[in-house]
Order: sequence, then C-alpha cells, then structure tokens
Amino acid sequence: MALSWRASIPIFLGVIPLFFFPTWGFIVGWCVLCACLWAFDAYLAPSPRQLVIERSIDTPIAMDSPGHSRLSLRSALPMRVDVRDAWPPSAHPMPYSHSCELEADVPMPFTTLLQLERRGSVRADYVTIRSWGPLRMAARQTSIAAPLTLTALPPFRAKRLLPSRLARLHELEGTTATILRGPGTEFDSLREYVRGDDPRDIDWRASARSKDLVVRTWRPERDRHVMIVVDTGRSGAMLLGEAQEKDLGDKDLVELGVAPRLDAEIEAALLLGVLADRAGDQVHLLALDRSIHEDLAQARGGNLISEAAQAFSRVQPSLLPLDWQLVVSSVEKRMHHPGLVVLLTEIPPAATDADFSEAIAALSKRHRVVVAGARDPELGRMERDWSDAASAFTAAAASATIRDLDAGANDARALGAYVVDCDAGFLPARLADTYIALKKAGKL
Repeated sequence: MALSWRASIPIFLGVIPLFFFPTWGFIVGWCVLCACLWAFDAYLAPSPRQLVIERSIDTPIAMDSPGHSRLSLRSALPMRVDVRDAWPPSAHPMPYSHSCELEADVPMPFTTLLQLERRGSVRADYVTIRSWGPLRMAARQTSIAAPLTLTALPPFRAKRLLPSRLARLHELEGTTATILRGPGTEFDSLREYVRGDDPRDIDWRASARSKDLVVRTWRPERDRHVMIVVDTGRSGAMLLGEAQEKDLGDKDLVELGVAPRLDAEIEAALLLGVLADRAGDQVHLLALDRSIHEDLAQARGGNLISEAAQAFSRVQPSLLPLDWQLVVSSVEKRMHHPGLVVLLTEIPPAATDADFSEAIAALSKRHRVVVAGARDPELGRMERDWSDAASAFTAAAASATIRDLDAGANDARALGAYVVDCDAGFLPARLADTYIALKKAGKL
C-alpha cells in the first residue's frame, strides 16, 4: 500500500480537537481512525494486476540517438494510476513516471525517452503500477515483469569522414571527372605518353604501331582480402582523454570525449571496413583477446556497416591480455591468400612485448600488416606544461613515455609493418588514409 499527500489531511484535522481532548486515548483513537480510512481507500482501489500491459521499443538504436520505450495499458474498470517504466540509470529515462485516468477497455499509451551513454544490451526493469482509491489517499502498488532488451549500437562518429575518403577512392578508379590513375597491377587502358609518366609503363608493342609513345594505365586491385583485428583485451579498457583545444577545428578529428581505447578502435574499424567494402575488397572483422568474441565475414550483397555495428555493440573490453598466438593462427586460418591485416591495438614501448614482435614478424611474411594504435591526447598536453615544479616532473615523465612509444613504433616498422600511431581522435582518419595510400601505391 502507498500513501499520498492527501493522507496527511486527517492527521492535521485531528490537531484541532486535540486542544479540547489532550489525552493519549484520543491520540491513539484518532490514529486508528486515520489508518482505517487509509486501509478502506486502498481496499476500494482496483487491483493493478488486472491491467493488460504491452511494452515495445525500436531496437537497435545508435548511442547518439534517442530511444523511445512505449507502454500500453488497458483496464476493464476505470482507474487512476501512476506508472513507472523502469530502466537502468545509464539509460536516463524521462520522465520518471506517468499519471493518468484509465477508461474502461480503452488502451492508454505512454512513451519514455531514453538517452543511452554506453553501447551494448540494456535490459528493462519492472513496470511499476500504483492504483489509487476513490479518496486519492492510499493506493495499491505492484511491479510487473515485462522483459524487454534494447541494443545500443556504436555511434560511428567517423561516418562524416566517409564522403571525402570515398571521393579519393573514386579518383583512383577513374570513376569521377578527375581521372587519377593509381600504379596498381591490373591493366586498365592505353593512352598517349605525357611528360611525367613512368617510362616503365610504356607499351613498346603498341608504340610501334602508333606515331606516338603509348603507355599502359593501371587501376587499383579489387577483390583483395582485408582482415581487421580489434584488440578487446586490457589495453582497450584504458580511458583516453579528450582532444586538445587546438585540434578541435581539425576536419579529420573525431571527438570521442573521455572513452576507452576500444571506442577509438571501433570507430577506425567501422570506417576502414566501409571503405574496403566500397573499394570491392573482401572484409573480415575479428574481435578477440584470449578468445574470439566476434567473427564477422563480409557477405555478398549484405550490409556490412549494419552487421559490424551490431557485432561491436556486444563487445566490451576485458582485463585479459591479448593472445598474439591466437591472432596469428586466426588470421592464417581465415586468409588463404596474401592480403591486408590491420591490427587495432596498443603499440607497446620498444622491447617490452616479445609476443607482439613475433606476431608482427610472422604475419609480415605473407601479408601487408598495418598496426594502428590510439594514443592518449593527455600525453601531449602534459609534455608541454612546464608551468611549475610538479608539472615539470609530469612533463618529463610524459616525454619519456612518448619516446618509448615512438621507439616501439619504429620497432614495428623494422619488422615490416606499416604503423599508424596518433591521438585517439585522429585514428580513424589516419588509418583510412593509410589504406588509400596502399591502394594508390599498388601494394594491395
């Protein structure tokens, strides 16, 4: 049983006769009378268990988009109810509760606005219903289970970088007005030689049948294999800071806020996956640490971005280190021909992770390997702050850390890998640019 503010009215009314009958018997009797009045009002209230509840929601939704949880109540009797559509606090449900008068056999809809702040599955809590009596002083209350699960997809803020990168891909393929041929290995057409062309592209047989020199033009290769490996281990759980103020106007910056490294890796994986898909390559996505959590192979005619977003919505960083032997064996098992392997992980300082070095060396024997790591923007901010003694010590430590990370990136390059090592907000753009550069150079 629940009470409203109206339940206090009989108590205040009892204060007046208390001046004439200031005895304990009167006080106890008046309290008993009030309790009986409340109990009688609650007894006359219709039972909330007779309600027919329908609960629904549009799922999945992106984290940066609002969700709408819908309730529909129907009762055989008229009743006054308060309804709470309960969700976890991280979903920020608004409003907290609803109040209305239900008519007999007329469905009454309610909508609760949800604003999600983390990806993954969110389970709805109970629907709590409070049915008031005719005096509106007491009510019956019960919580009814109405199971519902909402899937929150990654926001994919790097999507705004897609048009400019696709335009560059189209230029490489000659599908726009700007015909910019890439030095690929797939023959495209013949044309007359102009100053600046590579002499190695001259077709001497065709030139012998023409008055002018003729060169071959090439187009970037298609139908290549691209394996994107996302580290969901403890390195992905590290919180990275926000972008610096001087970078906020950079068009390549994706503002991630304070978020785990895994969020930056997911943004980069989604952007690269869409680019490779549009370029005609075969894309495979792996998310793993000590075991494989998601294994997504591109399907012909499928919607890669939608499938990848749903797969990454189920991925959360763990506290386990990445098993590099599992990475090598998983890649070799799924890629039977040479291709591009992109490793989205933390780049360790020089000579601190022998398994990382061995894995890079093993994969580089057959494939083009790109190691992409997201740095904490706080490192650069701390390195430049020498305002006082404490900041000077912090700046010196940050500078030493940056030198170690640079040395680790150089070690990865020495093992044959291409390295993308930048602040978290720039990782999607820099990785996409590296992929396009490899396409343009004919190295895929």
